[in-house]
Amino acid sequence: MRIAALFLVLFCTFSACREKDSIAPNVEIFEPQEGTVFFVFDTVFVSITAVDETDLISVSARLVNESFIPIAVSSNVSINISTNAGGAELIIDDKLTETGDYYVLITASDGTNEQREFRKIKIIGLPKERRAVYFSSTNGDGTDAITRVDSLFQNSTLWIQADQDIRKICVNSLNDRLTFIGYLSTGIQNYNIDFPSLSWSDDVFLAAQTERYVDLICSENDVFAAIYDREIRGYNLSGGLIMNQQTGSYRPETIFTHGNYLLVEMELVGNDDHFIFVYQRQTRVLLRQLDIPMDVVSICQLQNDEVLLFGNDGGDAKVLHYDIGDNAYWQPRQLPEGKLMNAVSMEGPRFAIAHENGLYAYTYSPNFLNLIRPGVVYQQLCFDVDRGTILGASENKLDEVSPIGQLLNTVVHSDSITSIDIHYTR
Repeated sequence: MRIAALFLVLFCTFSACREKDSIAPNVEIFEPQEGTVFFVFDTVFVSITAVDETDLISVSARLVNESFIPIAVSSNVSINISTNAGGAELIIDDKLTETGDYYVLITASDGTNEQREFRKIKIIGLPKERRAVYFSSTNGDGTDAITRVDSLFQNSTLWIQADQDIRKICVNSLNDRLTFIGYLSTGIQNYNIDFPSLSWSDDVFLAAQTERYVDLICSENDVFAAIYDREIRGYNLSGGLIMNQQTGSYRPETIFTHGNYLLVEMELVGNDDHFIFVYQRQTRVLLRQLDIPMDVVSICQLQNDEVLLFGNDGGDAKVLHYDIGDNAYWQPRQLPEGKLMNAVSMEGPRFAIAHENGLYAYTYSPNFLNLIRPGVVYQQLCFDVDRGTILGASENKLDEVSPIGQLLNTVVHSDSITSIDIHYTR
């Protein structure tokens, strides 16, 4: 009994005297050097030493931004037990990575304590450059085509001959995809833009008897379509259905996305009244709606949660300033009499407006409207953020125009152009 008691006392004494591990691992970064410059798609070679007085359980390396949010996956670092040295290769593989300061983050743990060390680097993002312009055209027989124009506007080639009519195309430069819908076509199709090859499609209808699709928009990894039969559909990159919103007595006509919002202009069927519906983009929950005094043709971002609505009221052009948060609008200025065809955002608070009088450049502040191409009626507009130019389709011609109205390039096609969009490097 005495031996057992003595053993118990010794065990308790040893346990009480033993100190907990309170020393974190020691980490030293040798490569990359502070301030080293890398470019998107470069590999960052990491060289470190890591040691602990007990035992290292894990060591990892990863790239983070200035807010310490990871921009790439973590890489495990194997430490040589003889030299305490280790290394990793971190690939900057996100082509949307912006130019700025970033950090190599090394994290070492002994199971109880964790040590983090940072090394600042600079990453130069890919320039957003125009790779090509795509436009759809119709010859009236229901087999429309999509044409590719090179970045210099020097050569145009047939990209795909569709087995359906095409109403609108949208290009997703992030994932190199092109999606299109038609007036009477029964489905929506998404293509890999570089091959081209069909990535996914969805045949929503059984027959092409009446008007089927109204509008289409690409945003990040999602695609949204306004369907004539009173429905809004959303798809992810793989074609999975993420939104299937029946709109009841309202027909969706014009779609716009910004941040957490999905805006849809709708017409009350049989009444010719128009409304703006605002959905939470991720949850697709209806947040608010508001009646507006016109048929909206284009929705353009102004600032924060404010947009400009361009459209027609009784055949005359009108612009409204809509504040999403306040769910209210007002009219910043009158537009010239006549029909508005299309409008797009340019740089800053500037917009291009296709009107039956010609092409206008509109600056919101100071409130200034200038007719830059009188008499030229564009049915479709697109703004090139790389070149700072306006692309306009007028019947069978595709023009590239400077912000002051100077004609820079023209492509003449055999058929009428129905939609245009731009493919960028990112």
